[in-house]
Amino acid sequence: MSESVAPPPNQVSPRDTANPNGTQPTTAPAPDPAATKPLRQRSARNNRLRIGMVIALVFLVLIILALIITGISGAGRPTARANRLTPRDLILQASTNVTTAEYRSGVSPSMVDIAPRFAAAYEQLGGLRRLGLPISPALFVNGREVQWFERARVEYWPELAGTPYEFQIGLVGVEYVAGRTFLRPEPFESRPGLRYFPETGFGVGGLFLQFWEENGGLMSFGYPISAEFDEVQPDGRAFRVQYFERARFELHPEAAGTPYVVQLGLLGSALYFGEPRPQTVQPRPTPVP
Repeated sequence: MSESVAPPPNQVSPRDTANPNGTQPTTAPAPDPAATKPLRQRSARNNRLRIGMVIALVFLVLIILALIITGISGAGRPTARANRLTPRDLILQASTNVTTAEYRSGVSPSMVDIAPRFAAAYEQLGGLRRLGLPISPALFVNGREVQWFERARVEYWPELAGTPYEFQIGLVGVEYVAGRTFLRPEPFESRPGLRYFPETGFGVGGLFLQFWEENGGLMSFGYPISAEFDEVQPDGRAFRVQYFERARFELHPEAAGTPYVVQLGLLGSALYFGEPRPQTVQPRPTPVP
């Protein structure tokens, strides 16, 4: 029969090494998935909120940059109204430099060049006083090359090259009053200072006749298509006017005694920019004795 051998005094059994106090070892409980789920969901929501805030901030910065860029580029863009002078201001200006005037503060004038094809014709047809400043580049209208000016539209007629009619002023007067009716006077005999045009049934006299004869006559203005009458403009101003096929004559008494007492209306600008048109009804002309 064998005897049990006790371990040496200082030797610790393997069981005692695992738990020196002699108690059973305890294991840490595993985390409950149901308890940690709200924490995970809260963390995911926070991440989504942060991402959303970053995206919103980026969009806000892009919008601000777009507004800044638009404002900078828009500052140099001329408007139709800013591109025009009143007839008196335009004619009386000292310089004939072809510059489109700007009235907005802090904006440098914009330049609209006379197209090379129309440069010589511009001077031949009367220049600044007759045509005004250019308001468009060369364009094709109904297959014909044209350029718009404040007071007229100049047209290129290549089929008439080499004749005085290669460049012509368009019928802006006829187009401007389309749809309006002007009463004709009774026919009368022409006399000094008063001329009757049987071609259209209207007469021209006084300062308007003098201006017509001294500044190109039929070639420049065409025949009269209305009598002389007082007309209220869309901006509220009133002028004594008379319409011709290619122009509107305006009487400016404030300029009496100067070459500018008769001026030409800005029919080119009005047609090109689509401005409102006056609707004053012409009274029946007084019979000429």
